[in-house]
Amino acid sequence: MYGLIFAAILIIALAVSGYRMKVSEREHIKASIKDSFGRASKKKITENRRKALVRNMEIMKKDGSCVSMIDELTWSDAGMEDIFLQMDTCRSSAGEEFLFSGLHDISSSPDDIARIDRTVRELSEDEGLRLSLGTAFGELGFVKDRSLPGYLEHILGAGKFINPFFHILCDLYYIVIIFIMFIKPMVGLAFLIAVLLLQISSYFKLRKDAEDRLCGMSMIMRLSQMGRLLPEGAKKETGELIGALSSDLKSLRKKNILTSFVINSGPNSSGGIFSMLFTYINLLFHFDLIACAFLLSGVSKDRDKIMSAYRTVGYLDMCLAIASYRAYLETKGGWCTPEFKEEASVDIRGGFNPLIEKPVANDACSSGGVLITGSNASGKSTYMRMIAVNAILAQTVATCAASFYSASMFRIYSSIAVNDNILKGESYFMAEIRSLKRIVDAASAEGRPVICFIDEILRGTNTSERISASCAVLKYLAQLKVIVFAATHDLELTSMVSDMYENVHFTEDITDDDVTFTYRLEKGPTNSRNAIALLRKNGFPESIIAESEEICSDLTVKV
Repeated sequence: MYGLIFAAILIIALAVSGYRMKVSEREHIKASIKDSFGRASKKKITENRRKALVRNMEIMKKDGSCVSMIDELTWSDAGMEDIFLQMDTCRSSAGEEFLFSGLHDISSSPDDIARIDRTVRELSEDEGLRLSLGTAFGELGFVKDRSLPGYLEHILGAGKFINPFFHILCDLYYIVIIFIMFIKPMVGLAFLIAVLLLQISSYFKLRKDAEDRLCGMSMIMRLSQMGRLLPEGAKKETGELIGALSSDLKSLRKKNILTSFVINSGPNSSGGIFSMLFTYINLLFHFDLIACAFLLSGVSKDRDKIMSAYRTVGYLDMCLAIASYRAYLETKGGWCTPEFKEEASVDIRGGFNPLIEKPVANDACSSGGVLITGSNASGKSTYMRMIAVNAILAQTVATCAASFYSASMFRIYSSIAVNDNILKGESYFMAEIRSLKRIVDAASAEGRPVICFIDEILRGTNTSERISASCAVLKYLAQLKVIVFAATHDLELTSMVSDMYENVHFTEDITDDDVTFTYRLEKGPTNSRNAIALLRKNGFPESIIAESEEICSDLTVKV
């Protein structure tokens, strides 16, 4: 009798402690949301998590959620991985996955972009709404190696893993053993030890086989329970999204029988006293496996509602991250929402790259080709990346790092940081050729206008072939109405394509002691050279400096 009273007191104490921990955790989440708003994210992702994000993007492409994606070379060239990490203040796996896929997907229409902007503005203006939504999404939390769509795909593709009624029958043995212990304590104790050993040993094997199902069901159940924390009374765009989400989650929440055992089970559990308690209970009674088996039967029927709720959570959590990112851009130089037009052109004013600590803003305005010249490290590649980043951000998250952005809806390609691939036995020049060919193919195909960024075109070959082939490629792209930003050291090109390409350059101030870059774009081709000045700055012998200047003078006269 006293043992039962003690057990009841212990359970009540654990329940109160667990509730207080949950309230404390929610307050901590709210404080974290307040503190992180308007700051660059410090979040890092593991390689396994990144692979999960890529796999999730592939699943979304199959479902038709992502249509036209920027390729991996353009993603890498523009530094979009770092932009994603800088922006990723999401509170849930769904938001992080939606943001990662969203930054790749440039197929959105102007109406889609305008909808994102309206939602983000509502969240930016209402701190209470941000805190409520962020806390709710924090309940969903994060998973390690697979997305919810990935788990769902796995669950629906797998067969039945246990017979729950058999395990219920095994649990009933505990009741029988209690009666036996009253009659023959030693016999009952022997039976109890045997059943415990059987339950514990079988649990670890079954649990290993069911790990993915348990993790997937845990996410689905967390998603359904999150509905109780959603705020009410939100206005306009956000209110409609929350209303639709609440409707989807209510139908899922009705089926939450024994869900606590699933939610607090596995590597994605929240941890703490409750998770520890449920771990021991599941070890002895297999409640998580039994609950999972019963809940799995309804997953196939509820798939559309689960995916609809997942997408809405991901979308809203992504919009929360964008709202925070806009506040962060205010500290770097400002931001604007993009304007889109029919004619193939781009007009950026005061554009900067948010990855640079103290960026220098520049304009970019063109309806054709732009040839960029200048010394090494003068800012040519950074300038092209600024335009590429803003074009991608404009067509994905309705937010540009600029004071003004107006352009077409583009297909976006780059060939900036091409590397040779030793494993494929591919030289640098072949890698560059393949990189340029995909741009030429895209320009020749129907669809939205193409904007591309090419750094040091065909630098992997000799001078005469490089200049002649570069001229031909640039003219071909111009004839196809491609918006081209190309950087080169070959000054001969500036006159060879001057009828099709505007010439601009970056310059520097050279003194006897130093070379200072302005990072300001200037009209016309460059007429400065800094290589010899850098030799002098770094202490090369004067004989080398003098001979370099003499040879350079002779070559310049010949050219």
